[in-house]
Amino acid sequence: MGSAGLSIFTTMARLPGYRRRPLRGIDLFCGAGGLTEGFKQAGYEITFALDRDKDSCATYSRNHPEVDLEFGSITDISPDEIAERAGVVDVVIGGPSCQTFSTHGRKRGWVPEGDDRNELWEHMLAVVDRLNPRAFLLENVPGMVYWQNGHMGKTILDGFEALGYTVTKEILLAADYGVPQRRRRLFIVGIRGGRKFRFPEPTHMGGWRRDTLDLWEKERKSNGLLRHISVWDAIGDLPRIEATGEGEVDYPDVRLTAYARTMRAGSKLLKDHEINALPEEHRKLVHFVPQGGTWRDIPPHLLPDRFRGMRRTDGSNLVGRLDPALPSYTITTQFNNVTTGCNTHPYADRSLSVREGARLQTFRDRYEFEGSVTSRCRQIGNAVPPLLARVLAREVAVAIQGRAAADEFHPAPRRIHPAKQLPAPPPTDAVTRARMKKQRRTNTKPETMLRKELHAAGLRYRVNEKPIEGLNRTADIVFASARVAVFVDGCFWHGCPEHARDTKSNTKWWADKIKANKKRDVDTTRQLEHADWTVLRIWEHEDPSEAAQRVIEQVRGADLTPTRRAA
Repeated sequence: MGSAGLSIFTTMARLPGYRRRPLRGIDLFCGAGGLTEGFKQAGYEITFALDRDKDSCATYSRNHPEVDLEFGSITDISPDEIAERAGVVDVVIGGPSCQTFSTHGRKRGWVPEGDDRNELWEHMLAVVDRLNPRAFLLENVPGMVYWQNGHMGKTILDGFEALGYTVTKEILLAADYGVPQRRRRLFIVGIRGGRKFRFPEPTHMGGWRRDTLDLWEKERKSNGLLRHISVWDAIGDLPRIEATGEGEVDYPDVRLTAYARTMRAGSKLLKDHEINALPEEHRKLVHFVPQGGTWRDIPPHLLPDRFRGMRRTDGSNLVGRLDPALPSYTITTQFNNVTTGCNTHPYADRSLSVREGARLQTFRDRYEFEGSVTSRCRQIGNAVPPLLARVLAREVAVAIQGRAAADEFHPAPRRIHPAKQLPAPPPTDAVTRARMKKQRRTNTKPETMLRKELHAAGLRYRVNEKPIEGLNRTADIVFASARVAVFVDGCFWHGCPEHARDTKSNTKWWADKIKANKKRDVDTTRQLEHADWTVLRIWEHEDPSEAAQRVIEQVRGADLTPTRRAA
């Protein structure tokens, strides 16, 4: 709104009998209602919403029964009908389907240009054009503005600016605003009348790479910000799950963080604390993963074949276990599956429950979800965290009305302080107890397991040394008397014939690197054999006990020969 509009608003506010009202909005692509919940917490009235997912609509209706909800696609309802049903609208909010712009929505390159979901934002544009609200807010994944080399982003911004809106975009990290989750999302906000929207300043700060946490902490203190809310701040008060959990249980009497108290407000019983049963093969995998660890910590010979060609330097957090002291990674639509990301509970060998995912998304415990466990997780993963929505809703109100006027109906959210530290739950077994006691990330190397097998068989050896001078690679295990050198080779780095595959990026660089490693391996073997040494190469995917038997047979056979005894 321009200065003239603000002047008229101020003059009207001074007239006898004039009474301000809360801002009113509608929620397009409402899903389970994350945006609606946040805007309602900020004092807005939501009059109309729509979504085409049946379970999402059931969840939305259960929690927002006063809203006129349309079960259907935005493509099947006209802007005129929405205008008739919604009444006076100050703000239009919505998050068009994002799968086409996200990394999960791509297999090879970006989703094709003709995909209908790419144009859903145009229907939101048409609704904004018809209703002429004072503001709009559009949420999506960051890839939306980068699609088609940025052409899509420019098209979207130009479209709304052509309607007379001053448009601002920003990619926000949810953890910087008190959400216990490292979720990055794009927000596009337009204000009618020339006023520019100012995105809220972060209230929290923190890092997640262990080698830079001290630098982030120094910066946080310098800026006077709160530290990020952690996973354990958010879910540490929830009870242990037996089997698949229960739909409704009593709250345990435990110490509560400020965050947990906020989440429990208005709820007498804990609901949706349920999981899908974890397949035994997946349970065995996550049992090896420490807090903050991933698939890299699982003995390579136990990994499924799809992991063989992945280099251990990849950024993937598949089969990851959450670090209780840090925010979670992005809560996706499949957070009930431990193999799709960092979805394993910090202490228990299971996935996150429906309620734990909701907590990390800042849905309060009184918010109930409809559908199967898989459907509820999908709804939660698709949602905008209500707390982040509330923070943005407040700033939209300030941009429309001014700060003083916004205070009457749209107060700023209270900052939630993180806990100093919560105790860990009691371990359930010896292996978990040992892992919890360690509390640090370790790399379970294949050679370590092989050495244990050899040691148990009574063999003694030296490790990590060059058997002869001038060798350009260190042997992992050396039997000097038997003149046997053992190398344990990674499938990716050394070009395992069973699992070698092209990388998704920098293909030539990696191919050249692996080629150089293979040449070095050939040279190393030639040098050692020329010096009358036997070379054994073990692939990391081999079973340690079977590999150990090969080594034992070679070493004991070598020790029996006269030449070896003389040596």
